[in-house]
Amino acid sequence: MTATGRRAIAWSTGDRIAAPALIALAFAVVVVTARLVLLFHGHVGDMILLGDVYGHVGQVPHDVHVWPYTGYDGQFYYRLALDPFDLHRTAFGITLDSWYRLVRIGYPTLAWLLSGGQHAAVPYALLAINVLALATLGLLGGMFARDAGRNALWGLLVVGFYGFMTSLARDLTEPLGAVCLMAGLLALRRHRPVLAALLLAFGSLTLEVVIVVPLALATVRLVEIARRSARPGAEDLAWIVPGAVFLAWEVVVKAATGTLPILTDLSHNAGPPLVAAFRAIVHNFAHPTALVPGAPGAVVIWDIEFVVLALFAIGALRSLRETTAPLHERGAFLLSLLVMYSVSPVNWDGYADLRSFAEVYLLAVLIQFATPRRWLASYAFSTFPIVFLIAGYRARIL
Repeated sequence: MTATGRRAIAWSTGDRIAAPALIALAFAVVVVTARLVLLFHGHVGDMILLGDVYGHVGQVPHDVHVWPYTGYDGQFYYRLALDPFDLHRTAFGITLDSWYRLVRIGYPTLAWLLSGGQHAAVPYALLAINVLALATLGLLGGMFARDAGRNALWGLLVVGFYGFMTSLARDLTEPLGAVCLMAGLLALRRHRPVLAALLLAFGSLTLEVVIVVPLALATVRLVEIARRSARPGAEDLAWIVPGAVFLAWEVVVKAATGTLPILTDLSHNAGPPLVAAFRAIVHNFAHPTALVPGAPGAVVIWDIEFVVLALFAIGALRSLRETTAPLHERGAFLLSLLVMYSVSPVNWDGYADLRSFAEVYLLAVLIQFATPRRWLASYAFSTFPIVFLIAGYRARIL
């Protein structure tokens, strides 16, 4: 049998929605194992990256190491996962840097449930959720690809966002939020509005930018109702419930802390449109070899990542008229672009593999899946090498 024939058989064999899920699961396990062995000598608690600025030595759970620096965002999700009902600024020897951390209560709450409230199990639960989230994204990707009449293996593009490697390495919320977003969209396509409402509601409490989907859906539905081309019905639950849940949680946190976390989130993460993006792009492309303490090569990697994300976004924009993706998905993509270019410098200046823009990537992939032109190979060749690069990079860099 020729090499071409063997490739064709392998491609045909992989045309099962479980195939991208299993590949993503195996890859995530390898990445996590490498990071644990090479950096942390098998100590899962060290992956929390709890710093001594917010973690008080002698007061934190004994199985978690306190590092001599500021730490990383995962330390705050760990703190909340120890007890998501404790909304004090400081608990278990860990202080929240801002109340806006409470906006993303979904991920730590799920970790608390998975760990059974046992503090020693929380680091494992946080890690397991993200590993399984990437596998689930592979499954969802396979389903979206098959729906578009493509081989299920193209579903790996859904998992192919390099920012997920940083989220996996540092116990962050993006993989779980992405699962809620993609599963909610799939439920909408399957005409299951109640399931979509629940998924998007939980997603909005895991990664607040998931709310772009209910906002886009609300816009489409209200215009249709105003034009009398549709009537109010169960479909509207998919945007009403997430919005109501999101606002209800804000009220709960306001009552407990005296602060609306979304306001601190906006003050921390929002800024004048285009300003932060323009400055970061100009600086990073003008100084690709600039040194970042503790992260060698971070700037040139950022440059490559931005080019890849731009390739996906521009491709999706060019395909908006010919794609068969639902109108609310196209609207959510445009909203996500608006959010991307309206965030503050903290999201653009750091070298976290552009993980804040996962929804732009994911919605762009869905639009390309539903576009007749077959450019998927070029997207795969652009993003998969970066995924491998970042996976290896995070296996050696805190």
